[in-house]
Amino acid sequence: MKIITINNIISPEFEQVIVLGDANTKTLGFLPKVVFEEYAKLNQLVGVISENNEVLGYLLFRISNDKITIVHLCIKTEMRGKGIAHSLVSFLKDSTKKYQGIRLSCRNDYRINKVWEKFNFIPMNEKPGRSKKKLPLTVWWFQHDHNDLFSQTIEFNLKNKIAAVIDMNVFIDLVDRRNSESLALESGWIQNEVEFYITREINIEVNRKDDPIIKRKNRSYIQNFNTLPFNENYYIEVFNELQNGFMLTSENDISDLKHIAYTISGGAEYFITRDDFILKNAKKINNYGITILRPSDFIIQLDEIFNKTKYYPKQLIGTKILQSAISSFNVNDIIHKFLYVNERKAEFRKKISELLTDPDNIDAITINQENDFLAFVILDKRENDKLIVPVLRVFKNHFKGTLIKFIIFQIINISIKERKKIIEINDTSIGIDFENALKEIRFFKVNHKWFKINYFEVLSYNDVFAFLNTLLIKNDTLENDLARMLYDEISVSILNENIYNCERSLFPLKIKDQEIPCYIVPIKPHWAEALFDDHSSEVLPFYEPEYHLLMNSENVYYRSAFPNILKAPSRILWYVSKDPNRKSKGYIRASSYIDSIFIDNPNILFKKFEQLGIYKWKEIREMSKGKENVMAFLFSDTELFKKNISLKSIKIQFSKSENKKFMVASPIEIRQETFIDFYTAGMQI
Repeated sequence: MKIITINNIISPEFEQVIVLGDANTKTLGFLPKVVFEEYAKLNQLVGVISENNEVLGYLLFRISNDKITIVHLCIKTEMRGKGIAHSLVSFLKDSTKKYQGIRLSCRNDYRINKVWEKFNFIPMNEKPGRSKKKLPLTVWWFQHDHNDLFSQTIEFNLKNKIAAVIDMNVFIDLVDRRNSESLALESGWIQNEVEFYITREINIEVNRKDDPIIKRKNRSYIQNFNTLPFNENYYIEVFNELQNGFMLTSENDISDLKHIAYTISGGAEYFITRDDFILKNAKKINNYGITILRPSDFIIQLDEIFNKTKYYPKQLIGTKILQSAISSFNVNDIIHKFLYVNERKAEFRKKISELLTDPDNIDAITINQENDFLAFVILDKRENDKLIVPVLRVFKNHFKGTLIKFIIFQIINISIKERKKIIEINDTSIGIDFENALKEIRFFKVNHKWFKINYFEVLSYNDVFAFLNTLLIKNDTLENDLARMLYDEISVSILNENIYNCERSLFPLKIKDQEIPCYIVPIKPHWAEALFDDHSSEVLPFYEPEYHLLMNSENVYYRSAFPNILKAPSRILWYVSKDPNRKSKGYIRASSYIDSIFIDNPNILFKKFEQLGIYKWKEIREMSKGKENVMAFLFSDTELFKKNISLKSIKIQFSKSENKKFMVASPIEIRQETFIDFYTAGMQI
């Protein structure tokens, strides 16, 4: 068999074409002989000829507006299915490459879509036919690969922006606005860095829909994307290789693999999908130089690229424990590790995926030790006045209780830094250990969620009631219930003259008209640095140094038992004494609360509080100087000042409010007004 151009209108081959065409007018439609003659004279009629010069099939086409249109493709009935049609179309492709592409129209009721799909044509739209019934025709198109301005723009974007292809399920998510994980791909910061493409297979899958309204809607949305460049020979090569490695059991599986082949041959870096079949086989496909990810994992990986320091593992002070932002490469491991027994994996995965799509406003953090995950926390900062904790998980380990308190304390500190008035923990699977710790740290349980209210002011207790009243008049039922619980508790506290408990419940609130002992406690520079400061050059938002206090929300400080003027509970200001090495003259660095005071034998106290402090036995022994007893006081809710109070400022304020010179070799008691003045200056309230 051979393919020839039939341009002699008196040749036997031409007459055979006329006979074959007339025999198939039912499907091809009637075409006068004179039209055949005109096309033949223009060399626009080709046929497949057998060895005995029999015409087995022909292809008639026309040229207009730099496009080729197939008018007839007709094969003898007994020769169909033997590759003759494919040979004719391939010949047409090869001989018309200078044109934009090839189009044709085919009636939908002929049910031969798969033929044109096989020839790598794509359905572009539908139009009414010319028959009396106006039966719809599908318009098919094959684009030639040209180096025109449009293709140059696409090539530029492929080289200069991150190129990602979306598959059909993500495409439909965007069309129907149905999945928040996929919709997050439309975020402005992502659009600035990424060029999203579709492949030609999208058109095929859209065409399979029976509902014409859905078809039109989906085809209209296709216009929002560029189609990835298409090199037919390379695509066929890649697709054939991929087919050998997969058991394809459905039409959808075949389409999935075609999307992948188009992505590889088109030069994109990423393929974005929620399809389980593709995701399960991602490792096989990644060898071709593309990365297959869910939308949420893709967003995490983008954030990793543009915010690298956020993802560096960082050692927690005094431990071998590391913490880092969740990576796109360990999402599945984390989900498996922290899935509770009665929790559905698919639901947990969906929850995590949807949250991870907004890395600017959501922090997802792991705490691990020797490559083993200990804890997983997600912080949602999207609401103006509220820090939401939708995931709060700690895996069982020998210091789980300490780690739980540490995490809660860090959550409180972040809410303070972010000026969030309400913390909401709505992970319903936190367990009894977390619940007990939350109660101890003054969280309130409302409708299976845990809340804490923060207030960042210095108020009278009358002002505190006014603040709670503003919460009570809000429409949010949960916040209303929370405000009522707080209102009742604070009312009881004030009636019982326990304003201190009121202040602690709304930490970092300071109530200025309560009578509570206040002190300035001197601390040596090296102890202050160990307790308060972390000079690591790389930090994560969850553990920023200005809020870091080892692994405990509660800590212990040792000092001489005399003079014994400290009382508990009380407020204290930490005065960091002179440091000749740093030419520091001394300053007030932070505030805390003293919760308990113990005076006892150094050995007994050390054994009792060894798990809390930074101190070693040698240091306690040296500090005691052979004395029978030392003092240990437990302190908590430490706030590092935004601005240290210099020695010069301390002396001026001390003289003004205390009517005496500032001299601090041991703890000194101060007036409440003095404490408030230093606190407001240091916190810059």
